[in-house]
Amino acid sequence: MEHTLQRLPGERFVWRGRPDVKRVALTFDDGPDERTPRYLEVLERYGVAATFFVMGDLTEARPDAINEYLRRGHQIGSHGYDHQKFTALSARALRDQLARTEALIGPVPQGRLWVRPPYGAMGPREAAIMLARGHVIGMWSLDSKDYEEAAPAELAARCAPDVVQPGDVLLFHEGHDWTLAALPLVIEGLLGAGFELVTMADLVAS
Repeated sequence: MEHTLQRLPGERFVWRGRPDVKRVALTFDDGPDERTPRYLEVLERYGVAATFFVMGDLTEARPDAINEYLRRGHQIGSHGYDHQKFTALSARALRDQLARTEALIGPVPQGRLWVRPPYGAMGPREAAIMLARGHVIGMWSLDSKDYEEAAPAELAARCAPDVVQPGDVLLFHEGHDWTLAALPLVIEGLLGAGFELVTMADLVAS
């Protein structure tokens, strides 16, 4: 699978940005939920834009969230409808997942809708379906592992300036209080080290 994915067009399969520009992207999966306004408040406090890969079913339950993400200058991507692995779905079911979530998100400023497969599970078939729908596949290069680390200080250490490299795409999840608590530490550390924090679309724009 890795060999096949390496042959995908670079502008449509993104997992990191340029290594010679001190710029990184914060990305958050699995929203929106009740913590979303607090995440947005933290990011706004530091003047930082991020990319949110949202789930269709949660977006359906919180239809105003998309406009709020966009109003605050963030990028929206799809994370499927209900977090099923794309590799476990039939081609028809996958297309349905993508279409339903796309309809709930609506038009996005960057034109193409970015998609991040749940769990990063993707093979040539799934990639071909996403590309055929015109999507950009957005992966990551640094996993915070916030799904297994509940200590904010330890989580922040995994994303410290001496760990993060220029061009990195950092993976987080909205559904954790400890990620929310660690976020100011992560942002302050990276900004203090001279990193620019941008959306994935802006990370590869130049």
